[in-house]
Amino acid sequence: MADAPTTEECAADLDPAIVRLIGRPQYVAEAGIPANERNVQAMCAAVENANPAWWSAGEATVLLGQPYCPATMLPAWGRPELWEPGQGEPLRALQAHFDLKGLLGYPASIVVTYTTTFYKPVKLGDRLRTQQIVRRIGEIKSTKLGTGRFWTVDMQYLDAAGDVVGVESYDFFGFDKGEA
Repeated sequence: MADAPTTEECAADLDPAIVRLIGRPQYVAEAGIPANERNVQAMCAAVENANPAWWSAGEATVLLGQPYCPATMLPAWGRPELWEPGQGEPLRALQAHFDLKGLLGYPASIVVTYTTTFYKPVKLGDRLRTQQIVRRIGEIKSTKLGTGRFWTVDMQYLDAAGDVVGVESYDFFGFDKGEA
């Protein structure tokens, strides 16, 4: 995970203020709730997952060495509430993407690819924090959707020690529909 832009990560014609966003953590936020057994069980009930590691701390200790959360629940433990009483203007999920879309002047965008990479298991009681990082902004391209750019935004999930436990990576295409 690079911290500074390289020539492969950004288009040459970008405004320097936009280039400075690449590789810089933005929207660092603490999680709304710690990883907890009740939410794990609610998710498992919703999808009828009977794995005993998710239903019993004792079974989890036998099977895994200690209770962990299902890896697919990573976003549940890291995202802050987007709205809370007394808060100012609410944020959107992946606010860095919406900021970039506005800065580049694109009225429309789509997610082209999405990947999640898991580095460390989340233990019950962990309280994660997140940060959003613009990784890459490409050259102007014309597609059937319109003319625009591809860019990548990572949502990193970090534990209390600051170690990355997982990353959701989104590739977007922002475009102007009128120029197809």
